[in-house]
Amino acid sequence: MTETFHLKCPGCGTEKAPFTTHDGTIGVHCSCGVSFNVDIEARQVGEWWVR
Repeated sequence: MTETFHLKCPGCGTEKAPFTTHDGTIGVHCSCGVSFNVDIEARQVGEWWVR
């Protein structure tokens, strides 16, 4: 079974999910105008910026 987790957008707090666990980093774009990187291994938001 694949493990998943959820994170909140650092801009508006909307829950973004589900993320599946694998090695690496992914980019997420929220409708509030914020883009952010998710460190999958650490399960946390990394760098983020307003588009």
